[in-house]
Amino acid sequence: MGLVFTGLVYVSGYLFLIFVAICLACGLYYLAELAEEYNALTRRLLSCAIAAVLIVHILLLALEPHLPYVALAAGFANHIAYLWLHQSYPLLRIASPAFLTSLSLFGVSHYLWGTHFLAHYHQLAHVLCFFLFNVWLVPFGFFISLSVNEARLPNTQAGLADEVYSEGGGVKQKSGLLSAFSFVREKRDDMMPSMAKKV
Repeated sequence: MGLVFTGLVYVSGYLFLIFVAICLACGLYYLAELAEEYNALTRRLLSCAIAAVLIVHILLLALEPHLPYVALAAGFANHIAYLWLHQSYPLLRIASPAFLTSLSLFGVSHYLWGTHFLAHYHQLAHVLCFFLFNVWLVPFGFFISLSVNEARLPNTQAGLADEVYSEGGGVKQKSGLLSAFSFVREKRDDMMPSMAKKV
């Protein structure tokens, strides 16, 4: 292969990665907007997702004897911890015992399934689909709904007023998924004004 062809492949590969990152950011932003707007529906969808994954774990235990019982038990326990975390939805505190338990069990479950699929050959598409449903679906739902906490009415946030307002009386910038995407959008609009919406 020639030098020009190789350079074209590398440039196109990097452009492809940039396009994928932009598409992911837009999709995540849109899903976060939907989760914020439809809070009750998001809560129901998360509980349905947790129940579906728990049922699939039971079916895998009963019908797939070649899968490791330890990984199935860790995944089942992980989703029970997600049920515990789901009780306080939409308020998700990072230092809460439910969050820390869910996070540690997520790591254990991810490790156990990863070592199983590294030791036993399966097609990559099968492994990714298995991980998407059984390991990543519910945490992705919680990740998308991080901005829901910011959409609550002010009277429900009265106890958290010291976190929202600074001592000088000004409003502090909230942290969350939507504020991160809004920051990226503002920087994009500053750098590329032609992409900004015309009002």
